[in-house]
Amino acid sequence: MVNQLQELPDSIYLNRLRRFIDIVYALIFFHLVNNYLPLIEDMEWSHKPYGLLSHMIDSKDELLRIFIGAGLTLMYWNQNNGLFKNLIKTNGAHVAMSLIQLFLVCLYVFFAIADPGLVTKSSPALQAGSLALAGFLSVWSWVYASKNNMINASLSEDDINQITRSNFMEPATAVVNIGLAFVGPMVWTLAWFVLPPFFMWILKKRKK
Repeated sequence: MVNQLQELPDSIYLNRLRRFIDIVYALIFFHLVNNYLPLIEDMEWSHKPYGLLSHMIDSKDELLRIFIGAGLTLMYWNQNNGLFKNLIKTNGAHVAMSLIQLFLVCLYVFFAIADPGLVTKSSPALQAGSLALAGFLSVWSWVYASKNNMINASLSEDDINQITRSNFMEPATAVVNIGLAFVGPMVWTLAWFVLPPFFMWILKKRKK
């Protein structure tokens, strides 16, 4: 009974951290979509052949940015959920790493919204760089948690290593895209679609 009472505060802190992170990711998702949706206030679309559909087609670049931005946000949120579901408690150091990781994702949103048209080469590089740091920090926090008895005891050493390896996909993609940002915006954009399946294929080959 005493042990249960001692563990209760840790589980409460972990649940509060989970909820806080989920709320921030929801706000990030909304902010990205809201900022990239094409403007319709002037009703200019009403004079086009197919109305709003024509307006959406003319704004395909903005819609692509929504797709990428929302997709990357969901990918990092999913990575966070995949790691947090195996945690049983947290501590100050782990919370700090989690919040810094979340700040880096917010920094990605700032860079993305600041230059939605990818006019400069530095902004996509900064976007990829912030996501790379966020991904590696997330893996680091998982390793820290596994070494400090903060994860589910039912996980074997192989399970822990597998989870660690599988979560390198996101930051590895972002690291490659830092360099591709200087090749061109189209290459950089396509890489977000191409690289994750490629890294997943490599991971599966390593398993075999």
